[in-house]
Amino acid sequence: MVKFKVIDGVVNVDKEITKLDEFTLGVLDIVKKYADYLIISGYVSIFFGRARATEDVDIFIKNLPYAAFKQLYDESVNKGYEWTIDNSHELYFEYLKNKTPVCIWRKSFPLLRIEMKIATKPSQLIQFQDRIAVKFKGNEFFMANIESQIAYKRYIAKSDKDLADARHLELVFEQIDQAKIGHYRKLFEAEL
Repeated sequence: MVKFKVIDGVVNVDKEITKLDEFTLGVLDIVKKYADYLIISGYVSIFFGRARATEDVDIFIKNLPYAAFKQLYDESVNKGYEWTIDNSHELYFEYLKNKTPVCIWRKSFPLLRIEMKIATKPSQLIQFQDRIAVKFKGNEFFMANIESQIAYKRYIAKSDKDLADARHLELVFEQIDQAKIGHYRKLFEAEL
């Protein structure tokens, strides 16, 4: 089994790029121009070798002004992506600002989607300060730290799939910080 280690906030990965990775990198190449982001949830464990299917890659973005979101939207549409609805103003004000996620996918191929939410809760925002950079095959993107993902999946989400994701991350990562898992558990539970 391949083991991973976060060193100074970075994990280097030697893996082949999958179609899901390729799609994610394509969307994030646009998103990162306009907003800080981090990948959360199931794709984290999938990226690190868990064999399971997913239909979407969940990301948090930091709050951004409408003008920046409009640029993000326009560039993505020009590059062949579609959104939940075809109206940047409504996506921003009626969805994102009302804490409703929006989805983006490659035109005519909605089977793979990015589900984007604005981080608003303290537990979501603090993850930006503690995110990890994942470097592979000359690419880089940002994920929530592993301990926060384990805590959320084990103590908040708790589905069979989430519990298996948490177990997988604990198996493949060296030096998991149990105190940090406990810290994130308290943060998440305080917001319920």
